[in-house]
This record gives sequence, structure tokens and C-alpha cells, in this order.
Amino acid sequence: MAPHELSAARRNTILTAANWSWVHLTSAGTDFIDLDAWPTTTLLTRSWRCYAAPLAEYSLHAVLSHEWRGGAPWGERDTRATPAPDAPPVPAGGSTGGGAGLWGARVGVAGWGAVGRRLAHTFAALGADVTVLRRRPDDVTRERIAQTTDLDRVLDVDHLIVALPLTGDTVRLFDRPALSRARPGLHLVNISRADILDQDALTELCAAERMFATLDVTDPEPLPEDHPLRHLPTVRLSPHVAWRSRGSDSAFIDDFAAIWQALRDPGSTVPGAVAPTEAIRARAAVSGASTRGKA
Repeated sequence: MAPHELSAARRNTILTAANWSWVHLTSAGTDFIDLDAWPTTTLLTRSWRCYAAPLAEYSLHAVLSHEWRGGAPWGERDTRATPAPDAPPVPAGGSTGGGAGLWGARVGVAGWGAVGRRLAHTFAALGADVTVLRRRPDDVTRERIAQTTDLDRVLDVDHLIVALPLTGDTVRLFDRPALSRARPGLHLVNISRADILDQDALTELCAAERMFATLDVTDPEPLPEDHPLRHLPTVRLSPHVAWRSRGSDSAFIDDFAAIWQALRDPGSTVPGAVAPTEAIRARAAVSGASTRGKA
């Protein structure tokens, strides 16, 4: 099921049309599903890996674009004096670098799912010091990656990337008081859901030039033409396309195939399963389909 291609009424019609053994979502999030009312005998799975690479690439592009917002390095004019024949190739103090880049930058990542892990390792590999916000930090030591439950720690950074699922615990997690405590000049990248932020507070802080934002998600989508977020120089918007890459179609299929293969093996853990749904009926259905396919 592709949730964003169906109205709520159409989704409900499809979901109640049969006693499904298994429903698979092409989305990573399940915020549009009423999990409290979902039958535990119907396995519910989601695409859990296919978004990690493109969302990390989008976020990296957003962060580097912000770092180099004064101009790309190849656009800089070389002002160095021509050295004398016996002088070093680059005169002392002649570098035109302005200190932009990720080496030594502080990056916060909210979330430790498949996307959050890819983000943290990507930015750490490029020399950033990464702090990850997660509900239950582990005690594993990772180079350049720290974990915390303290919201203020991931707000005291140069760049914050929001990659959390939208749940009852994360709605307005970054509310007005929290955003007001952020490090001045923080660049916030939201690749998750708009409702995790207080969008009005973010708009005001960006208007006051206390924050910068790169937003792939907004409320509503698309924003009205006269919405202030469309006209602030401190804000960049994209139309919910951060998930997209040249390999997206095959990646969706890979996630589905991995779940299908796991359902064929009675002893395996089903990846992408949404608790507390069970795989018993789904395993039987997949087993039956596989048997019929061989006949």
C-alpha cells in the first residue's frame, strides 16, 4: 500500500475489504494507521531500509549547501600573489579557505532507526561530531558518535537532522520552548514529518535569523503561496522528495522481498514488522502461495 497516493477514505475501504493476512506499507512511517484498532492477527510491515540512503544523501546535500552558502569553493576568486621563483608554491597565509565544511562540525540526529543510523555514520565518516537523540541509548562506543536522551544536547549543534517517526511521543517534540533553547544559528533539516516540530515557532525563529531550516516536509503540503516559510531567506523548501533516488523503485522491492523471504522461513525474524502484529497467518499465506507457484 502506498499511503500518500490514497485518500483516508480509500485506504479504509481497502483495509476493510478483506480479512487480510498481511499488509505491507511502502512508507517507513505508520502514523496514518490506527495501531490501537489494528487486528494483531494481520501482519503489518513497512519499508524500513529503502529510505536510508536517499535521505542521508539529501541531508548531506542540505548541510553542505548551508555550510557553503557563501559560495562554492570552485567559485572563489584566487587572490594569492604569484610567488617568486624560489618561494613555496603556496605563500604563507595565502589560503582562501573560510572554514566551511563538516570536519569538526557538530551534527545532531534525532532518531536511531535505519535512517538515523545511516545519517550518523555518514556525517561521522566525514569528520563531524555526531550526537544522536534516542529513547534508549546503548553503551556501545562508536567513533565520533554519542547518544543521548537529552533534547537540549541535540539542539546545541551546528546542524540538526530530524529523522524520527511520528508517534504520540514525538508530536511537537521540538516545541516552541525547545526550539527557543537551540544554539543561535542552528540549521535544522526535517526529513520526517512536519508535526514533530512547532512550525509556527520555527517560522518566527527563522524570520528573526536565529535559526536556518531546510524542510522537505511542511504542514500543509504544499504550503500556500503566501506562507512566510516560502519567502524567508533563512529557509529552503523541497516538495517532499528527499526519499527519491535513481534506485528507489528497486529498493522498495528489495525490502518487500526480504520480508517475503523471512515469512517463508518459520524460524526467522520478520524485518520491518510493526509491533504488536503477528506473522502466523501471513507465514501460512506466503507458504501456500509459494507452494501453488511451484505446481
